[in-house]
Amino acid sequence: MNEPSLARTDRELFDVLTSPSRILDYPPNSRAYGRIDVSLRAYWHSTFDICPELLELSGPDGMTIFAPFMEWAREQGVRFTWSYYLWLYRWLRQSVFRDRLGDELLISLMGASAARWAIRDRGAAHGLAIGCAATPTFVVGWKCRSLSAGRQVELVELDQPIAVGDAFFGFFTTPGSEIAEFPGWRSLPL
Repeated sequence: MNEPSLARTDRELFDVLTSPSRILDYPPNSRAYGRIDVSLRAYWHSTFDICPELLELSGPDGMTIFAPFMEWAREQGVRFTWSYYLWLYRWLRQSVFRDRLGDELLISLMGASAARWAIRDRGAAHGLAIGCAATPTFVVGWKCRSLSAGRQVELVELDQPIAVGDAFFGFFTTPGSEIAEFPGWRSLPL
């Protein structure tokens, strides 16, 4: 007679679908374990396929970054929206990896966030600008302008950074296909 799994539905597993350490609470041959593993793989690939430079910091399996970041994100209430990669960088700045972070990784993660916004956002805004206190460069993600064109991400280099306030990152949206004015930075959404 087979033993019942510890959880049978995603609803029962919801609290552990983003928690790498909790997968060990389930037998490896259970449905729950399989469902959690599939969920974690989606997040892992969304992280390291988009920003493979992270594997240079963490090693080939990425788990020295992935597992502790996912736990931190869960504790902080971070949602996996367009700002996911920026929250990852904030976590990296307070992690054991902080001394190994460079501008290239920062710009890559800002670009990943801008691209994710440009693909997923369904609001009226046409562009999203992301700024960072550590660099005078900001990144802009633009939505598709036609069926034959894809989303675009561009770097905008300034002589001096635009202060992003008390936060490390800031963003603003623009309704048109160019930045006509600077409306001020907004804080990242959780």
